[in-house]
Amino acid sequence: MNKERLIKIIEDMQECIVDINECLELLATRKDDKLIIKLSKSSLRQLFVSFHTILEDLCSIVLKEIKKYKIGITLHDSLIILKENGIINEETYVFLEKSRLLRNRISHRYKEPKHEELIEHILTYNNKFEEIVKIAKAYLRD
Repeated sequence: MNKERLIKIIEDMQECIVDINECLELLATRKDDKLIIKLSKSSLRQLFVSFHTILEDLCSIVLKEIKKYKIGITLHDSLIILKENGIINEETYVFLEKSRLLRNRISHRYKEPKHEELIEHILTYNNKFEEIVKIAKAYLRD
């Protein structure tokens, strides 16, 4: 396993999560500052997409480690394999699938979610973001 790459992925994920939470805090506390709200909403979308790009890198490392990696595998298929191999549980799988679909709607600009939908999703599953980091860190110890 490329531990240096995994360390970078973990650092990037942690930074992304901190930034997402900062955006949520600004959106909750600076309701009268239109510019801050506008920038925070835009940043939140981009950070959410970035988290999933990092997630794809993590999935490829884990799939290689368990000898299930295939060139061109989709994130959807990767998540199924991770669930089937006990790396993620059903609840985490549901979170990641819902997140993946939201990310696609943002990235591909079809039926783009409203900011409120994205914020609700992030708040509902906030603890799951850190769970992904814990899964990644478990591979550092192996």
